[in-house]
Amino acid sequence: MQIEELFNEIVAEVIPNFDELLVNKLMSYGNDELSRMVIYSIGGGKRIRPLILALVNRSLGQKEDILNAGFSIELMHSLSLIHDDVIDKEVSRRGSPPFYKTYGIDSSLLITDYIFGVVIDLINQYRMPELIDVLARTSISMSAGEFKELSLFREDRDVSIQEYMEVIINKTASLFGAAAKLGALLSALPSFADAAYEFGESLGIIYQIKDDMKDKGKVFNELINRLNREGQMALNEALESHYRRAMAHLEAFPNNKYRETLENITSTIFKA
Repeated sequence: MQIEELFNEIVAEVIPNFDELLVNKLMSYGNDELSRMVIYSIGGGKRIRPLILALVNRSLGQKEDILNAGFSIELMHSLSLIHDDVIDKEVSRRGSPPFYKTYGIDSSLLITDYIFGVVIDLINQYRMPELIDVLARTSISMSAGEFKELSLFREDRDVSIQEYMEVIINKTASLFGAAAKLGALLSALPSFADAAYEFGESLGIIYQIKDDMKDKGKVFNELINRLNREGQMALNEALESHYRRAMAHLEAFPNNKYRETLENITSTIFKA
């Protein structure tokens, strides 16, 4: 089974009608034009981050409704893509023009402020400060990763595996880790929050390296094309190390079908 098919099948089972519910939530804020712009930005996504949140939550015993947390995570991802596309001057996103090509740079700056406001409102409805702390730290990490990547490109030189890993851990894996940690904090076993974060972070690293490998040598603005020879040789070792790490953290979770699904997703992404 292809990754896309796997995700679509599991999303339909675990978080059914997620897109419809997210659209309805966005429209409920009453800013129709801004909401339609946000809806454009989320079009075509795989929803893997809210899916990870939901699966971790179910595997540890569902205690709270996780939809608002799932919406928050997906909107954080959307916000980061709008920024990425402007910085990288992308010409396509998920088969459509990127947000800034459709609405302009000015609207891109404005809409990310609006999205972040919605994220904070959604997560604040739980009245759990630790959830806000997770998203705040994640936002800081993602910004640091984006800035580090931009700095490396400006230096116009090869980069080391350590620099490459710093970028993807902060820019991509931190949001995977946050998704898993939010799922744990909203579960019946919040003591698993740190282990959930470690699992999510490793899964995010695997996901990003595999995604970068597909673009290697094809897309000029991918950092993987700037890796020095030693870094290129170390990629498979990094993949295998984080695969073992992710699966080891999952082994501590209760043995149920949701943990098995997380293991299946992790193995599928690793072997892709």
